[in-house]
Amino acid sequence: MSSSAGAEVPHDTLYRLLVQEVTEYAIYMLTADGIVASWNAGAERFKGYRAAEILGRSFAEFHTPEDRAAGLPQQALATARAEGKFEGEGWRLRKDGSRFRAHVVIDAVHDTSGRLLGFAKITRDITAQHEAERRSTESERAFRLLVQGVTDYAIYMLDPRGMVSNWNDGAERLKGYAAAEIVGRHFSVFHTAEDLDAGSPQQALATALAVGKFEDEGWRLRKDGSRFWAHVVLDPIEDVDGTLLGFTKITRDLTEQREQSTRLQRITDKLDLALANMSQGLCLFDADERLALCNRRFREMLRLDEAAAHIGSTFTQLLSRLHGPGARGAIRRIREEHLASLAGTHHTVAEEMIREGRTIAMSHRALPGGGWVTTMDDITERRQIERRIVHLAHHDGLTELPNRASFRARLDAETSTEGSCAVLYLDLDRFKPVNDTLGHPAGDALLRAVAERVQGLLRPQDVVARLGGDEFAVMLGGCARATEAGTVADRLIREIGRPFVVSGLQVLIGASIGLAVAPLDGTDPDILLRNADLALYQAKQAGRGCHRAYVAGMERVMQERLELEQDLRRALCNNEFLLHYQPVVDLERDHINGFEALLRWDSPVRGRVSPGEFIPLAEEIGLMPEIGDWIMRTACREAAAWPDGLKVSVNLSPTQFRAPHLVGDIQAALAESGLPPHRLELEITETAMIDDMEMAKTTLHRLRDLGIDIAMDDFGTGYSSLSFLRSLPFTRIKIDRSFVQDLGVKPEAAAIVRAVTGLCGSLGVATTAEGVETESQIAMLRAEGCPEVQGFLISRPCPAGEVHNWIADFRSSRSGRVPAALSA
Repeated sequence: MSSSAGAEVPHDTLYRLLVQEVTEYAIYMLTADGIVASWNAGAERFKGYRAAEILGRSFAEFHTPEDRAAGLPQQALATARAEGKFEGEGWRLRKDGSRFRAHVVIDAVHDTSGRLLGFAKITRDITAQHEAERRSTESERAFRLLVQGVTDYAIYMLDPRGMVSNWNDGAERLKGYAAAEIVGRHFSVFHTAEDLDAGSPQQALATALAVGKFEDEGWRLRKDGSRFWAHVVLDPIEDVDGTLLGFTKITRDLTEQREQSTRLQRITDKLDLALANMSQGLCLFDADERLALCNRRFREMLRLDEAAAHIGSTFTQLLSRLHGPGARGAIRRIREEHLASLAGTHHTVAEEMIREGRTIAMSHRALPGGGWVTTMDDITERRQIERRIVHLAHHDGLTELPNRASFRARLDAETSTEGSCAVLYLDLDRFKPVNDTLGHPAGDALLRAVAERVQGLLRPQDVVARLGGDEFAVMLGGCARATEAGTVADRLIREIGRPFVVSGLQVLIGASIGLAVAPLDGTDPDILLRNADLALYQAKQAGRGCHRAYVAGMERVMQERLELEQDLRRALCNNEFLLHYQPVVDLERDHINGFEALLRWDSPVRGRVSPGEFIPLAEEIGLMPEIGDWIMRTACREAAAWPDGLKVSVNLSPTQFRAPHLVGDIQAALAESGLPPHRLELEITETAMIDDMEMAKTTLHRLRDLGIDIAMDDFGTGYSSLSFLRSLPFTRIKIDRSFVQDLGVKPEAAAIVRAVTGLCGSLGVATTAEGVETESQIAMLRAEGCPEVQGFLISRPCPAGEVHNWIADFRSSRSGRVPAALSA
């Protein structure tokens, strides 16, 4: 080597320089008794002492008071002296008193002869590493405590074969096994027999290995054999080299959630079923005006298929499908009005729409979070019924004409404008016999035909109404004169008098009309109707088939009728009625058969009142059943005193015959009087029976079963069906006086008498002719085979007190004919 390279540095010098410059380690020498003999830069950095400050001092100053009190510095030197080396970790102190974690190595240094020279000490600051390890240890401990402390989840490990290798508290609580009972057993013990047969445990491990995770729900078993619904997650665990270490398994009990979900699903299914089958349409729009829900009925009502009204459709799109894409302006207006109505109220917004002829009622209600719910109901039939109800409230259900209320309203509107009009009050003549004989359906058909015929005779401004029964009213608009109204009335009478064809039969009826004119006869609708009704009453009194105009003073007639009604009611209470008796005799045998009881009224105010005047009124006001019961009791009581078992005939009015207690009342009258039933004969007209033939048949048979005779009165004036004679238990037929009066005048009268007498003779039913007044009638009746008669020729009706005298006179004068004196 050249001298210019400088002298070679000794090795121990180089080593010393190297040690001095190391800053990552504290490297220094100690004497044999532990005194610091050297100091490097690393030692100064770690411990904060400069060489001048620490050389010659004991290394024990770097130890904590706890370590020095325990003698650890001396123990470390002793170990290094004895074993050649000491290595350890512990807390050390810096000059400023702060601590750091140190890794310490002390090596004993000997000379060549083996003599101890001192110690070489190397210290490394491992505070950061120690802290990291501490944190890791704490983390692992916390995690272990966490896993062990979880009780809502079963968290445990499986080895690669599926054997349970650890067990937390949650697993014990959930599955019932203590750790000692389950660790080391295969996790398939938690599976059902069905899962085991299907190989589910092995498939779960295989899936976790293949895809990195297995997740599933299913039934699992507890130790006691009970089942729970589990959510399972299975993850494989591998080391850094990819070697399988095992599996982590987390299981959660979802039994309650599953039951809740099942219940919720059942409720949802039921709601879906209800929505699908409810009669109302239902839809829900969200805050974005999109259809969020609707049922089948909603689409059916709007005539939209699923594509046209699909979930997600906007309200505007739906309106476009309903109204057509060309109605953009109308659609925009409908949408804006709809949203404004919802925004302006917290209540339900109702509206109706017509869709393909059907009326749909819609109810909209805004939702708190935006949007709205709509229910829809098809109210087509309801609206039709309502319209029908409104129509019926103002129209007659049979003829479809306006009714009384509607007519009055039209009349009020006409008169309130100070206009002129005429009111015609029309009543059908002979309608009741048609209704009674042909039946109510025929009567209804006749009323409809009359209504149609009357309408055909009127002008557009005129109104015809049915007031009830067989009464009609006509308003002639603009008619101010009674003569003009009378002309129309006469035309109506003529047209109604023309034959009608009802049920294939020709029917003849008539009409009577009363009329009043506004403003001459009044301007109030009720007054006009009343005055026209008063005029109608006068038309009926005049013989029917005519018209009469209202004249001031007609009210007196109605007042008299009201007074008659009041007197009639008092008469029953005051015992003003009495009975007269007209005999029925058999001229062939010169024998008295009995007497017919005839009602008379001797009023203390009116005197003797004609039966034709008060009996129709009593029937009309419903007083006849009560009067009839008085007649029955009185006749039975008075007849019980007659000799030779003579019969008494009592007439039954139609209302009395239909009374449900009739048979009981008659039995009571017979029991009170002591009159034997065979001495009582009941006279009944056809009109009393025609309304309910089954009831009539039952009642008459009950009476005949009591031994009471039954006579058909006024035979020939009504329907006179031969089926009556065949099906009803009559014992006598009374030929009406009209046929007796026509004997010798109309040839058909004798033929009718002959036919009736012959038919009754064949049936074993007696025949009596009523209203006999002349000897010629007696002769003709004898010739036709009807010797049983009743009438003025035989005797006028006499009071009860004169019956015995009449019987004695009749018997004393028997000489083959009735003396004229007997008829006086």
